[in-house]
Parts: sequence; structure tokens; C-alpha cells
Amino acid sequence: MSLPVKADRHTPVTDLVVYLTEECNLRCSYCFVDKKPRHMSAETAQKVMDFFLRSDISGSAPSIKMNFFGGEPFLKVERMEELWKSWQRQRGQHDKELSFSATTNGTIAGPRVERMVRDAQMPLLVSLDGDAAASAARPFVSGRASHDVVCKNLPKLIEWSPSVTVRLTFHPDSLELVKSIRFALELGAPWIVMAPVVEADWRGKEELVEERFQELADWFIGETRQGKPPPLSLTWSSLRDWHLSQGQDLRPKRPCPVGDSLLGVDPDGNVMPCHRFLYRKKHWLGHVEGQSLAHPRDEYVQLHSSKVVGCDGCIARPICGGGCRVVALQSGAGLYGT
Repeated sequence: MSLPVKADRHTPVTDLVVYLTEECNLRCSYCFVDKKPRHMSAETAQKVMDFFLRSDISGSAPSIKMNFFGGEPFLKVERMEELWKSWQRQRGQHDKELSFSATTNGTIAGPRVERMVRDAQMPLLVSLDGDAAASAARPFVSGRASHDVVCKNLPKLIEWSPSVTVRLTFHPDSLELVKSIRFALELGAPWIVMAPVVEADWRGKEELVEERFQELADWFIGETRQGKPPPLSLTWSSLRDWHLSQGQDLRPKRPCPVGDSLLGVDPDGNVMPCHRFLYRKKHWLGHVEGQSLAHPRDEYVQLHSSKVVGCDGCIARPICGGGCRVVALQSGAGLYGT
């Protein structure tokens, strides 16, 4: 039974990342999840729903989002169905709208997945790192390449979902950025986001990274001048905001919404500042059955880019709020370190 809680002064949580499972059918070399056979139970899933709708969590927010994560969340599509049906039963009791989305490796696209995606009108973030060579780090558990399966499934997922973004993860051994983007566009990717493996060892690759990003910038500008701006959703937004802020100090106030409007929940119902804190138990905030998280959230709610050490002279300062705090913690630099 959930404990009674009161609304607190903090920003309403509008985004909740939910680990339905840590298990995955791929073994991506750069993934931070251990792929343990740990799954969320039906009972815990309902408690997660109750938690998210609490007055001290999502509060007065008129629109909230639940993102299914893993592992590979479609391995537990039955949990998605249960949560979706739970919301349908009670949506009339709440003065807000809850939408669902999923982050997937794109290898599972059967009838049950189709029904879930269509019924819930779920936006999808689909991992596809580029062509076969760029995707070599994403084999199945058996060692078989996953690339052709994802390429085959992507058009289906685009047809089923109201919005699909292809995530291109790049690392020191895969830096053909423009080539990867073009490949995804040829497959029909509506939107693309680029995600570096920040924990990788980039030493000795600095000049190559600069060269590849210059190539990307030149290509991006050339395409835009021809009236064909590439659909690089986050990249395009950041560039646009940077140009709008020239001559002004409009640096983002926060590294990201971590612990503020964003929280994560693991398969056992433990609440985290974000999904990247999966194995950082000492930083967990509580449990979905627990009382108010106001005090545990304080240090994250108060995060501010001006307090991040060593950022003032960085060239990315106009568009960066200080970077991922989990990476800072992993390096031993602390919540405000770099």
C-alpha cells in the first residue's frame, strides 16, 4: 500500500524512464547496462504508475511522459500492455495526459509490438549506428550481426509509430559521421540524433574527432543552404539556439533535467535521478512505495551550470549546461566536477 504524500515545492516530474528489464538480446560493446535477467514484475509496474501520478511527483503537470527502457524493453511487451491498460482505466480520474514511448534496439517487430505501438501511439527511439561496418559493435547474443534485422524492421516501426528517431551512437572506432547519417536517411529515418559513447577512451583521437565534426558541419551547412536541412533533431536545435544566442549569455542553466523534471526507475522500483544511475546505488533517491522524495531530490533540483568547475572557458559553453553528471561522478570528479 502506498503511503500518503503531500505536494512539495519541487518542479513536477514530467519524464519518467522505466527499466522494464535489464535483459537484452544484443551485446553492444559500448552499452552501460549489464544485461542481467532482472525484470519488472506486474505488481511493481502498477506501483510505478501510482508513483508517477502522485501529487508530489508529477503534481499539476498537464502532460507527462513514461519512456520504456532496458535492456530491450520489447522483451517485456506484456508489462507495457499492463501499464497502458492501467492508464486507460484511470485516465478520467486525473487532470493530465500520460503518453508512452520506448527506446529500442529495433530487432523485435512482431504483431504484439505493432499492436502496442499503434494502440498507445508510441514515439520510438531506435538504435542504428549506420551501415554494417558502423553497426559491427551491436551483435546478437549468439554473435550474429544485428544490422540487417534492424534495417528490415525500421520501415515497419516508422509505419506503426507517430514519431521515430534513429539514434546513431558513435565511438572512437566508428567516426564516419556523415556516412552514417546518409545511410540512415536512405533507410527513411524521419529524425536522427547523434550520441557519443562518452565513457570511451578518446585519447589520441582528438584531431580525428575535430576533423569529422568539421566535415559534418560543412555537410550540414551545405545541405541547409540547398533547402534540405538534415533532420538532426537535437543537433539542429542546439545549432539553432547557438546562432540565436550570439552576442548574448544564454547558456543553459542546467546540465539536463536529471533529478528535477526527469527521474528513472529500475526493475525493482528503486527511484534514480535518471536512468544512467542504474548501478550507482548510493545516489538512488528512494523507492516508488516510499514517502516524499523532496529532500533526496534537493541537490539535483539545485544543479546549476554556473557551479560546474572548469566550464567557463569551453568553446561549447553557449550550448552546454555542463554535460552528463553521471560521467562526472564516474570519473571521481563529483556532481559539479568535469
